[in-house]
Amino acid sequence: MNRYHIGLRTVKTGLAVALALLFAGMRDSPAPIFAAIGAIVAMSRAWQDAVRACLTQLAGITCGVLIGWMFQYLTPGYFVWEVGVGIVLVILACNLLRLEFAVPLSCIVFVSVCLLDSSKDFVLYGVNRLLDTSIGLVTALAINLAIKPYNNRNKIAGMIERTQRRFPAYLEERVLHCRYPDLTELHRTLRTLDDELAIFAQQPVLGLRHRTARRIEQEREAAYLLGCAQLLTKMAEELTSLCTMDACPAPSAEMCARLAALGLTVESSGAPDGSTPEDRIVQTYHLTNLLDANDFLNELRAVR
Repeated sequence: MNRYHIGLRTVKTGLAVALALLFAGMRDSPAPIFAAIGAIVAMSRAWQDAVRACLTQLAGITCGVLIGWMFQYLTPGYFVWEVGVGIVLVILACNLLRLEFAVPLSCIVFVSVCLLDSSKDFVLYGVNRLLDTSIGLVTALAINLAIKPYNNRNKIAGMIERTQRRFPAYLEERVLHCRYPDLTELHRTLRTLDDELAIFAQQPVLGLRHRTARRIEQEREAAYLLGCAQLLTKMAEELTSLCTMDACPAPSAEMCARLAALGLTVESSGAPDGSTPEDRIVQTYHLTNLLDANDFLNELRAVR
């Protein structure tokens, strides 16, 4: 069933495109498709990504159109070599203006102007494209902010809780049964968690009242979630270190008690053949760090 789930952002994207086309039609746009494209590219989970998409569209179209106009005035019609030279100039201009992110779109717009039917007004084409795209961008940004803006706080908290609950099983596999658990999913989850934290930190503070107080509260929440994620990362690093050990000594009595507190049953405290006292020291070091980080994470989550 989840494969066919229609999320809120999907609905907002459809609404943004429909309204952008409506607004473009109200001004009798000759190419409303650019309004739809603008609405699509501006609909992003992260506010910073949405703003960057808008800047890319506006900067790319402006740079490509201006250089395209220059070429049309200087050389009416086009020749293949002229278009190639123009592409080089577009890329150089974007680099000089620190608009490297807009290079692909600028090149596309430039070629579109150069290849435009000679019976059409290329100046009007550029103006219409910029205007229609702006309509789509503004519409998408307004809808994204007005209709339940994306907030992944609960998603991050849930990921932290679920990931922490995996560690007793990992420890049982590695420390008690001397097997090597597959940590692929754990590391993938931590990478996803980092991405979600970056998105949370970028979320805008909406409204005009008490913006400073709400911004401070959001920064505190971001710091709390980041602290939890860092403790999880510490636990994962120590678990990885345990998994790089060739030997598998039985845990010390103190470690057995701490593992039992996690609900694990320690059947034996004797060291398997092949282990040395040094192996137990190394194991105890990493296991202590992991369990300490787990305790700190429990305390941190308990006070929220």
